[in-house]
Amino acid sequence: MTGALVLLRHGESTANQAGTFTGLLDVLLTARGEEHVEQAGRLLAVHHVIPDLILTSTLQRAVHTADLVSDVLGRDIPTTAVWELNERNFGALTGMTKAASLAALGDAEYLRLRRSRDGRPAPMPLRQWLTLRRSPALRGLPRAAVRRTQSFADVITRIRPVLRDRLLPAVAAGRTVLVVAHGNSLRALCACIDDLSDAELAELNLPTGQPLLYRPTGAGSLQPRGGEYLDPAAHHAAALVAAEGGT
Repeated sequence: MTGALVLLRHGESTANQAGTFTGLLDVLLTARGEEHVEQAGRLLAVHHVIPDLILTSTLQRAVHTADLVSDVLGRDIPTTAVWELNERNFGALTGMTKAASLAALGDAEYLRLRRSRDGRPAPMPLRQWLTLRRSPALRGLPRAAVRRTQSFADVITRIRPVLRDRLLPAVAAGRTVLVVAHGNSLRALCACIDDLSDAELAELNLPTGQPLLYRPTGAGSLQPRGGEYLDPAAHHAAALVAAEGGT
């Protein structure tokens, strides 16, 4: 049996709808987000890409997305929450609207913090950070799981072992794995899979609710480079994300 890896950004959340920096805030899916996830589940069924297991982040917008996909497929798919798949912590930007952040930072700094590999926002205020650590989705996780701020490079560092130690071995063993996570944790995973340059990374945008498929090669890597969307309309959705300022 040939395995596969499918990446799925959770459905539209209330924070996506509001245009805010969400990060580790544990927000809900919108009704439209739920509909898009159900469509993603039907796409998986039509293409006969049925997961043997699902990995999600610990945040409820990802967990709920995974549950909806399983419901559409009519299967009780083993699902594991992995904190390394959580969204990037945007530090002091968390909860701010992207429009307000852009106005405060200016174009160049806003772009550097959002899209570069090494840009790191100012740390989250201590009181906000302590409250975040006590939230149900993050309570009890190691300190490394809830930093006060993160660069994109920090996300890549925590994602790489998940790819190496869990995803690639499972796919090589013929299993189909669905990873349900977030815009930046999935961008980090793509960066590891495809060895993306800084320029390629800056241009990568992943729309919500669109399954992205990779197949294994005989050499232990994944193909095609950049993956393949099951829905061709996903490219248009990705362009809309880019027009709004990026994932």
